[in-house]
Amino acid sequence: MQGFLLKHGIEPKDLFSLQLISHRLWVACKNLEHGDTILEDCQVACTACGKCAMDAPAELIAIKNNLLVINYLQNHDTQSPIQRCPTGAIVWLDDSGVAIKGKESKKIIRRGNRSMGNS
Repeated sequence: MQGFLLKHGIEPKDLFSLQLISHRLWVACKNLEHGDTILEDCQVACTACGKCAMDAPAELIAIKNNLLVINYLQNHDTQSPIQRCPTGAIVWLDDSGVAIKGKESKKIIRRGNRSMGNS
């Protein structure tokens, strides 16, 4: 994926990260766009609305350059940040690693495969 992005002039800085499953709180889809325009390409993208940061314990979540950043040094054993996420971009991983979305995230209905563009 990174090779594809670099080939097309896109620097994937801070878009990907590896996290321990024990962290539980996880951002499923990061992007550099702000607002709902990104939803045209990815229905589960973070729109940087800030609801998760408002609902999280102090200093647990920040939005930097339209990227949601979780401070795993803080106590993050809470599902409160996922509850109002409208897209389900931030999720909670249960004991088996299954992603749980908040109650306000919309249900995504797939309508066929999407093209990844010409390579």
